[in-house]
Amino acid sequence: MPQPNTKTRHRAVEVAQGRAPADLLLTNVRLVNTLTAEIYPAQIVIAGELVAAVVGPNERASAREVVDGSGAYALPGLVDSHLHIESSMVLPPAFAEAVVPRGVLTVVADPHEIANVMGLPGVRLMIEAARNLPLDVYFQAPSCVPATALETAGAEIGPGEIRALLSWDEILALGEVMDFNAVLSQEGRAADVLAEAVRRGAVVEGHAPNLTGGDLAAYVTAGVNSDHTFVTPPLAAERLRSGVTLQLQLKSLAPETLREAAARARSLNLCLVTDDVMPDDLVTTGHLDHVFRTAVGMGLDPVEAVRAVTLAPARRMRLFDRGAIAPGLLAHIVLTRDLRDFRPELVFYGGRLVAREGELLTPLPDYRPPQEALRTVRVPAPGPERFRIPTPGTPANGTAAVRVMAMRSDSTYTGADTARIPVRGGYLDWSSTDLCLAAVFERHARAGAVGYGFVRGALQRGAVAMTWAHDSHNLLVCGRTPEEMALAARWVVERGGGMAAVRGAEVLGSVRLPVAGIVSDRPVREVARELAGFRRALLTLGFEHRSPVMALGVLTLPVSPALKLTDRGLVDVNAGAIVPLFVEE
Repeated sequence: MPQPNTKTRHRAVEVAQGRAPADLLLTNVRLVNTLTAEIYPAQIVIAGELVAAVVGPNERASAREVVDGSGAYALPGLVDSHLHIESSMVLPPAFAEAVVPRGVLTVVADPHEIANVMGLPGVRLMIEAARNLPLDVYFQAPSCVPATALETAGAEIGPGEIRALLSWDEILALGEVMDFNAVLSQEGRAADVLAEAVRRGAVVEGHAPNLTGGDLAAYVTAGVNSDHTFVTPPLAAERLRSGVTLQLQLKSLAPETLREAAARARSLNLCLVTDDVMPDDLVTTGHLDHVFRTAVGMGLDPVEAVRAVTLAPARRMRLFDRGAIAPGLLAHIVLTRDLRDFRPELVFYGGRLVAREGELLTPLPDYRPPQEALRTVRVPAPGPERFRIPTPGTPANGTAAVRVMAMRSDSTYTGADTARIPVRGGYLDWSSTDLCLAAVFERHARAGAVGYGFVRGALQRGAVAMTWAHDSHNLLVCGRTPEEMALAARWVVERGGGMAAVRGAEVLGSVRLPVAGIVSDRPVREVARELAGFRRALLTLGFEHRSPVMALGVLTLPVSPALKLTDRGLVDVNAGAIVPLFVEE
C-alpha cells in the first residue's frame, strides 16, 4: 500500500480531534494492544487508510460507517517476514486470494526461487505481479543466486546487482544468506554480497542450520542477524542470547522450544514465519494463521503469539507504519472471535473491508506473465540411456561402493551413507537394492552438466521428475528404472516445467508449472488439486514422508545438510565440496 498522502493524514488529524467524522468506526471490540501486551475494550476510529484514534467503549464518535464488532478481538493484520511465494506454486494475485481472508496483510518475500531461474527479470516479474493487491507484498534482494558455487543456476546475482536491488522501493532487506561456508571463510560471491548489504545498512536475513559456538558468533559478526532454520531449545536460546531474531516456522514448533523462546525473547526478537507453504496446505490448513494456531496450541501465550505475527516482524523489517492498532498507523485490522482457534471473521486492509468469513470480497488484477517466463526449460528430454551409470575400473559383473543420500521420514535433511550396488555388464544395476537413482540435469542452457547420486528412503517403485528443485530448479529425476525415469522427465520437459510421478507407462500424478518451471499461472485451488493428486501418486510409489514434495525438492539444495545432489555432482554440505559418486576402496 502506498504511503498515505498529506491530505489523508491531515484529515486523520481532524478526525482524531473530533472535528470531522471518521470514515469507519469499529465498535464493541476487544483490542489486542501489541505495544503493551494488553487486551481491553475499545473503539477504533479510522480515517482513510489510517487509524485516527483508539477510544474507550463509551466515548462518542461520529462516523460515516459503523461496524459492531460484537465483542470480537481486534488485532493488527498479520505480517510474514520470511517466506517464498514460489513455494506455493502460484503468482502473487492467486497467493493473495488465499492468504488475505486468513488475516495476512503484509508479506516480505524472498524471490530467490524465480531469481535462480531468471535473475533480475524474475524479481521484477514478481514485483509487477504483486501490484494493486489487498496485500502489501514487499521483497528481499536474493543473496544466494545460486545458493553456492556448487551448482548451475539460470542466473547469477553479485554485489552489483544487490546494490541495484537494494535501491528499489519494493526491496526491504537482503534475502537469506545460505552459503554460510562462504560467510565464515569471508571469501566468494556470497561474502561479497553480504558485505555490500552491510555497507548499505540493510536488514540481512539468515540461514544458519545447526551453526553454534564460534561459527554462529562469526556468522552474526559478519552482519547476519536472523535465523529461520530448524532449532532445538538450546539452539534457540543461543541465537536469542546472540542478538539473532528467531523466526520459528512450523517445523521448529515444539512446546519446549516455544517455552525457551518465550522465556528469552524480551525485545521483539521472536517471530513466527511460514518459509514454504505448499498450495494444497495453503488451501486446507492455512498460512501464517496456521502457524499461529499451532504455536498457541503448544503453549505460547496468545498475546505473545499475536506480537510474533504482527509487531515483531514489522519492526524487524522496519515497517513502522503497521504491526499495532494505534493512532497514525495503517488500518490493517483483523477481527476474530477466538485468539486460540484463530479464524478471521472480518479483514480490513487500509480501512477497507476485503474479506469476510474466509471469503475475499475484492476483485484481483489479471496478471499475465511475459512469454520469456514460459520458456525456461531449455534441456532435451533425457532418454533411458542417460540413466545407465557406467563403472569404469570395476569388474563388469562385480559390485561397486557408492555414496548414498539417506532420507528420513520426518526431516528434509539427508544423511551421508554408503552402499554396495551390483554391476552387470559394466553398469550399475540398483534394481535389486532399496535405492533410487537420482539425476540432476542443468536446464538453463548454460553448462549442460548432469550429476548422479543414489537415495535411500525415497521411492519403492516408479519414478518422479520435477523442475521445482531448490534452489537452482534444474531438472531432478529420481526413480527405480531408467525407462520410468525417462518417461517422467519427458512429461515435465514437454510442458515447460512441473512435476510428474510415473509407474510403468502411466503418469499417476502431475503438476503443471510453466512460469519459470516453478510456478503456475492458474488459481491456487486448481494447483492445489493437482498437487494433492501428485502426493497421492507418491504414496502409490511407496514414498512416505512428513513432507514428501519438499523432501524431494530439496534433494538438490546444497546448503541443507548433509549430502545433496546438484548438476555438478554430490555435495558434502558441511565441507562445502563436491564428492565423487563412487567410494574409493
